[in-house]
Amino acid sequence: MSRIDLNLAHVFLALWHERSVSRAAERLFLTQPAVSSALRRLREACGDELFVRTRYGMQPTAHAVAIAETLEMNVSSLRSSLGLRGQFDPASSSRFFMIGSDGGLDYALGARLVLRLSAEAPDITLTFRTVSEPVLDDALGRREIDLALTVSSVTRPDCISSSLGSFRFVCVWHVDFCILPEQMTLEDLERCRHVLIETALRYSIFDHRLRSMGIRRTVRTIVPSFGHLPTFLCQPDTIAIVPDYIAEFFLMTSGLRISYLPEVFGVHEVRMLLPRKAEYDAGVGWLEGLIREVV
Repeated sequence: MSRIDLNLAHVFLALWHERSVSRAAERLFLTQPAVSSALRRLREACGDELFVRTRYGMQPTAHAVAIAETLEMNVSSLRSSLGLRGQFDPASSSRFFMIGSDGGLDYALGARLVLRLSAEAPDITLTFRTVSEPVLDDALGRREIDLALTVSSVTRPDCISSSLGSFRFVCVWHVDFCILPEQMTLEDLERCRHVLIETALRYSIFDHRLRSMGIRRTVRTIVPSFGHLPTFLCQPDTIAIVPDYIAEFFLMTSGLRISYLPEVFGVHEVRMLLPRKAEYDAGVGWLEGLIREVV
């Protein structure tokens, strides 16, 4: 054991999850040659190829499959043991954190978190990863993210779920191309053309509610992300339905206008999901507290 670099376990797990040297390098913030060198040392230590290059990526050998779960479990235990609460100094840490989010929550929180980090934790790297509901569940299960911020109903028995607040859906539109009252009606919704976010095609809380009332909106444009909306709203009688925290961001940065929807669409919850195995990780505990302060 004295001859084995424990960082090699992180390289093994990155290769296990990514099945690609280049993606593992990106995940670990290392160069591809560094990951290839670590893989050679892993092979020497284990006396096995571990990962074999195929047309479908780096596929694990039988020995790699046999040790993967044990390594995952023990690396997690080491994180917990070495990261007891009260032993994390954000001012001197150079740690990397990954936050999984959906519903455009990175728009609402990203800039505020970065401001706090620049003042309190200048060497910490924070990455937001946008994930849909099924991908979020998988990312939590594989420990690819440190915690999750979500507007979905996904739950996991191995995660602690807590409320961060609530939001309503509102309508955003461009003043040069559309005229709407401050308080919209269902008829206004049916009359207008809608721009829809791609992930909402299957997982839209708003459309689920519309269908339950027997209403279908006219969708003419589908865009990859909330960031595309201001440009695509420059069309006659075109609107987008977004969470109020997204609308407030656009109000400050893009000059779009906001109209409010009928009360029938209700209030929805924003939640944080924290893996139970990270409960005693001082770094994740600090990040959790920082997010609550920013919210």
